[in-house]
Amino acid sequence: MRLSRREVGDLCSWWLAAVGGAAGAGGRFEVGAPTLLVSLTRANAYRGIGAAVAAAPHGAVVVVEPGRYDGQVVVRAKAVTIRAAVPGGPPVVVETGAAAPAVYCEDAQVVLQGLVLRTWSADSPATVSALRAALTVESCVVTGQAFNAVLCERSTTHLRMCDVSGMRRGVAFVDGSGVVENCRLWDLDEYAVLSKRDSRPTVRHCQVRDVDRGFEAFEGGGGAVEDCHFTGVRVGAVTAGGRSRPTVRRCRVTGGRGSGLVFSGSVGGLVEDCELTDLQGCGIEISGGAEPDVRRCRIEGAGRNGIYVSAARGTFSDCDVTASRLPAIAVVDGAAPLVRGGVLHGAREDALLVRAAAGRYTDLRIEDPGRYGVVVEGGDPTFTDLTTSGGEAGVVLDGTVEADVRIEGATIGGAANSGIAAGGPGRLTGTRLRVENAPVGLAGAGTISITLTDAVFSGGAVGVAGAGQAGLHLSDSTVTGTTGSGVLLREQSRLTLRRSTLRDCGGDGVQVETDAPVLVDRCEFVDVTGEAVRGGDRTQVAVTAPEQPEEPVGAAPGDRARSDGSQGPAGMPRQHGVDVDAVLTELDSMIGLAAVKRDVRTLIQLIRVGEQRRRANLPVLPVSRHLVFAGAPGTGKTTVARIYGRLLAQLGVLAKGQVVEVARVDLVGEYLGSTSLKTAAAFERALGGVLFIDEAYALARTFGTNSDFGLEAIDTLVKLMEDHRDETVVIVAGYSDEMVKFLDTNPGLASRFTKSIEFVDYTPDELLAIMSALAGQHGYDLTAPTADALLGRLQQAVDDPGFGNGRGARKLFNAMIECQAGRLADVPAPTAEQLRGLLPEDIPAER
Repeated sequence: MRLSRREVGDLCSWWLAAVGGAAGAGGRFEVGAPTLLVSLTRANAYRGIGAAVAAAPHGAVVVVEPGRYDGQVVVRAKAVTIRAAVPGGPPVVVETGAAAPAVYCEDAQVVLQGLVLRTWSADSPATVSALRAALTVESCVVTGQAFNAVLCERSTTHLRMCDVSGMRRGVAFVDGSGVVENCRLWDLDEYAVLSKRDSRPTVRHCQVRDVDRGFEAFEGGGGAVEDCHFTGVRVGAVTAGGRSRPTVRRCRVTGGRGSGLVFSGSVGGLVEDCELTDLQGCGIEISGGAEPDVRRCRIEGAGRNGIYVSAARGTFSDCDVTASRLPAIAVVDGAAPLVRGGVLHGAREDALLVRAAAGRYTDLRIEDPGRYGVVVEGGDPTFTDLTTSGGEAGVVLDGTVEADVRIEGATIGGAANSGIAAGGPGRLTGTRLRVENAPVGLAGAGTISITLTDAVFSGGAVGVAGAGQAGLHLSDSTVTGTTGSGVLLREQSRLTLRRSTLRDCGGDGVQVETDAPVLVDRCEFVDVTGEAVRGGDRTQVAVTAPEQPEEPVGAAPGDRARSDGSQGPAGMPRQHGVDVDAVLTELDSMIGLAAVKRDVRTLIQLIRVGEQRRRANLPVLPVSRHLVFAGAPGTGKTTVARIYGRLLAQLGVLAKGQVVEVARVDLVGEYLGSTSLKTAAAFERALGGVLFIDEAYALARTFGTNSDFGLEAIDTLVKLMEDHRDETVVIVAGYSDEMVKFLDTNPGLASRFTKSIEFVDYTPDELLAIMSALAGQHGYDLTAPTADALLGRLQQAVDDPGFGNGRGARKLFNAMIECQAGRLADVPAPTAEQLRGLLPEDIPAER
């Protein structure tokens, strides 16, 4: 039979389509693959895709001609490829109005190519759903009204060159894996790609826009996001929570109301080489215990903070933040990140804000902030090799909340008002500081205590200024090139200036307008226009010549001149009960520890009465202030040590009362001779305060090749305690039995630690009270059923030697917060009551 020209053309087209379909995924021709044709018009063809798939043998190729095909396609326990007959031609639309996926794969291997996939029911879990399957979707359009465009459960799914849009959610991996690459995902109500539980998908070279969350990982989900571009994000381009560990590389995030990266909960992961620009939220937002590793990111034009860290840790290396509306980096609420390198440029407000937080900040450069370079509002951060230029001030301790700040190397230049401005209460300790061309190099006010070594203040009007009751302690430092006095003291500010040089000062070297103690010890004055020390005839001012021998560290005026006992060891007037009762009230407010409170109060009373006897010229029995704190970890030893230090400072027994916490690693060196140096350095940091040695018994243990170095640390410690017996208190802490053995290692130890305070384990009721207090502090409520369930859990926990007492209670509380967050994750708009409430089901199961 002869065929017409048109029939020959149609046959050739069909044959070419069939051959193309048999090529399978990746374009490789599958020799011998059975081919089935689906057409709405052609004879001897299947009219529906579902019918063709049902009839197809394993490994078959289903070729679909253009048209609209209604009804669900189900593939079970076979391998099949479904592809458009004319790639890039008129569309092949596969759609269903039922509450079920348009394509459903179970225990199957399925390839979808060149199709338009739609589900019109909002009750459908997905447009394409895979369960224990291997699914490949190439060059397809996925849309509709289902919950998800693609749902991958315990499956491997690959999406390539697809367009996903106009839906509630995009691609969801639940205990699944796969790749989403070269796809466009846009106009989605929630996420573009989800990684949940043990999923590890890779998303790369994708365009994501106009979504709530671009890539979301939670409940342990992970995976990698690489070389993607996110625009118009409403919540976060990449969000992670609930023990997830995503990796984000070389991504760009531009525009949108949300933030770039949002990590919360016990989340880790790696972020590197990303660019985040013109966001209304934060560039990177970290909270709730997250600890990501963030490297070489560039953040510009953030509507809030460039980097925001709250109650979390994490490492941020070589990250640059430019032109943020709020502080470029904000670290708040107990956060303790490690920030290494990077540039903070042109922040509209402060460049770096630390509020009630800690952390280490190394090699950070700050340029032209709108207000301050660094501002600390409580907490104990450490800055190393900091550089700031411009702004109103380089470093500011605002004084509203007590802070303990350490600076180990800083260069501060061009500040409009002050290089360093510190208000009290609190402490600032620094070394290797250089402040240039600020009107006031260093300004101390309030009750701040500032201790600096190797500091240089050059240019400006005044090098160092004190006001209020500030205590300024400078040694081996230089003030040069000021138009006014080198040092200016007003109100009741105090000064100890040792081995320092004041050069080229337009006013006096030291201008004293205070009645508080001032010591100028072995200082050099070169080319000073006014007097070397103006006001040196005041009764509280002492000046020693450079050739005189050095006095003990911490000495101040009145140590030699007075013998009536009315001056403390640092020359400060003793404060007989000024704030002692308030500090004792703070001690009493601690939960439990009745015997500890009684012992500490007895010691303070003995010291108080001793001072009263001294003033009455009566004999005073010596009271050992060095203590042994014996007990298990988590029983409040460190907290009580801090209170004890403050009590001794209020009584005038100690100059500052700061607590320096160390362990074996901080005292013991790695080679002969290094141990004594490390121990002496730690002791020097504690001068005027308390040296707290945790797990002190470890110094007497044998640890390999440096087994004797711990004993060397003990010997050095005993000598330092003798040399500075009136300046520093030492507290050693550890398990009760171990501490008895520790005191036996050196004959001089037991004689110096005559008082031991026992810290007993917390009872379940006390642990519950601790957790209730934690909940109240952080804005949570323990319901009565929750408290009952917790008490039962704690009654079991106290029998576990590894529970950790108060530390274990805090760990359990944090775990409950994480569980609550997971419970509320799927609640669209939880109420304030729901957000506050901790329920019995939030108590994690025992492991």
